[in-house]
Amino acid sequence: MYEGPIIDAFLHGPWIGAADGAEARADRVEWIGDRRLKRVMRTFRHDDRTGSGIEYLDIPELLAAMDKAGVERGILATKVYYTAPADKVAMLNRDFGAMSAASSGRLKWIASLIPPELGGSTYWDVMQNTRLIDAIKDDPGLCGIHITPSPWGILPSDRWFYPVYARCVDYGLPLFTYVGAPAPLWPMDLNNPSHLDEIALAFPDLTIIAHHIGDPWTEMAVRLAARHDNFYICTSAWSPKAYPPALQSFLAGKWHGVRGCDKAIFASDYPLLDLDITTRDARAMTLDPDRAERFLFANADRLFWQR
Repeated sequence: MYEGPIIDAFLHGPWIGAADGAEARADRVEWIGDRRLKRVMRTFRHDDRTGSGIEYLDIPELLAAMDKAGVERGILATKVYYTAPADKVAMLNRDFGAMSAASSGRLKWIASLIPPELGGSTYWDVMQNTRLIDAIKDDPGLCGIHITPSPWGILPSDRWFYPVYARCVDYGLPLFTYVGAPAPLWPMDLNNPSHLDEIALAFPDLTIIAHHIGDPWTEMAVRLAARHDNFYICTSAWSPKAYPPALQSFLAGKWHGVRGCDKAIFASDYPLLDLDITTRDARAMTLDPDRAERFLFANADRLFWQR
């Protein structure tokens, strides 16, 4: 069993931070009242203090949970599911920067873009999000940019994103992108990792983090990780006991000479998943110590702390 340090590369941002505030955060949605999201709560519902099915964590509580689970560091993931105005997204990103700054270096964060106003039909001002990135690129703790194709109704390969990808390369910021069949009732195909191949070809220096594994297209995600030097699979929102067989085989072996343990990054999506159970099961995986250390710690350390 692996007994070394762990980095959790994707913590579920909407449930982290104060539960109350003067203004509603751009990432806070009604999980119980929204029929698209409600089904998710059958799997991820937790005891809570609010009666909504959600227990919001402040940073001291999050760090205490990480200590208990043996997680050394983590990444706060912004998730703006639905259309939000630019000022609300900017405020959210500032909030995440502040939470990162309050963690004594243990937490980094990834910023949300302003969601496309009209999904795949969005045509106006493709430079809006490059200005957003310009404004935050030097903010402490920022380690990536996050997009969510499925709820936004737009392919990650849409030309609307290309200026963003260019900025990410210019500033050395990894791109986190949601892949796989969404648990909420959102369109599936937009999250098919095959759409990322042309991005990796067009921007070979862009680091792509495909989070949520990519099931039912896990074999495609594995092929992309082996095919492209800067493509990685992130295991957020999956119990290690339930990793698809294609990913388990990749982690324990290689594909076309590329070791899977070098191209995968551990994450929980806590507090959606139980952090203690997820990390316990990850430590117990049948990986040799070197492979486990790379998957559970070293890859994330190199990509997000040592860059």
